Amino acid sequence: MESINAFDIVSLPRIIFGAGKIAELPEVMQFYGRQALIVTGGESLKKSGQWDALTVLLDQAGIKYNSVSVWDEPTTQLIDGVAGEYRKIPVNVVVSIGGGSTIDCGKAVAAMLMETGSVKDYLEGVGNKKPSGKKVPFIAVPTTAGTGSETTKNAVVCDRKAGYKRSLRHDAYMPDVALIDPALTLKLPRHITIACGFDAFSQLIESYTSTKANFFTDSLALKALSLAAESLPELVLGQGNDISLREKMSFAAMVSGITLSSAGLGAVHGMAGPLGGLVAVPHGVACGKLLFPVMSFVVKKIIEGNNIPARKRFADIGRLFINDQSHDDVFYCRQFLSVLQKWTQSLKFPPLSLFGMKAADMEKTVFLADSKNSPAVLSKEEMKIILEVVR
Repeated sequence: MESINAFDIVSLPRIIFGAGKIAELPEVMQFYGRQALIVTGGESLKKSGQWDALTVLLDQAGIKYNSVSVWDEPTTQLIDGVAGEYRKIPVNVVVSIGGGSTIDCGKAVAAMLMETGSVKDYLEGVGNKKPSGKKVPFIAVPTTAGTGSETTKNAVVCDRKAGYKRSLRHDAYMPDVALIDPALTLKLPRHITIACGFDAFSQLIESYTSTKANFFTDSLALKALSLAAESLPELVLGQGNDISLREKMSFAAMVSGITLSSAGLGAVHGMAGPLGGLVAVPHGVACGKLLFPVMSFVVKKIIEGNNIPARKRFADIGRLFINDQSHDDVFYCRQFLSVLQKWTQSLKFPPLSLFGMKAADMEKTVFLADSKNSPAVLSKEEMKIILEVVR
């Protein structure tokens, strides 16, 4: 008889999901007040025409707002600058409309508006202060389907001069509202769809196979993995304007944030995090490059070590890619690896050396990396081999 293991779920945001839901944002914002700070990505929102349409609705709702654009991963300097400026004026709600970096930036700013000093002081493994958990109400509106930051309690902050990416984390930093409109992802360029999609896909794989996986996350992750497996290949092969595919991928990305918050991640992210602090490689690209070589080592270890529970989990994922259900778990584990290999070869992620990764960065990444909650722990030598492969 199957037992239900213990788990602890932090509160989730109010989740509003559906094409066209962006039109409801002003009404949602009004609940918190009429003085807003809106954090957006570079120019894509404005070029799409969505920003102009939204500002009309904001004006009609009587909401006064200031806006800040984020062009890259949020840095300590950027967050300190924005928080320092907007502590001087009333802000009832912070809204992020953009990709994972934009949402992380807004999440960190919403927190730091209620703190003193630098965000560095509160980062895990960097600062010596604990976040209070106080924040300005925060609404996340993703325009990509990737990080799942709209349903996580941490913001990833980068400081490449110091060589790190660290989290500002507190249960209270979960967004108050996650408004997910898959229509906002319709115009995403193919390379962004791929990078973001592989980030979500790797998060779902790692949370489902995590040593901290639980009954709650299992029920979400496997369904989301099936949706990602259905939609991601079609999206990258030219079906980017299919709203039903975008809906599936947006749902999968949202779920990846929920499951990673509860079950944690594995060796792909254990390596991608330190690497991203040293080299300006997009996080999704790093995950896409690392996913197959990391999983090759992990699956080999669990098969050779006769880790039956982990083997079953990878087999569950492998079964999503084939109609024939007559084989044993080892067969489906290998099927899982075969699909990953085909996908990564066909998508042709660029070598990480193109982003400036050098031997010294590889050495430091290996030193800083860990396997997190992977069912098989990678040795430092194995990590070094993996980085040579993706270089």
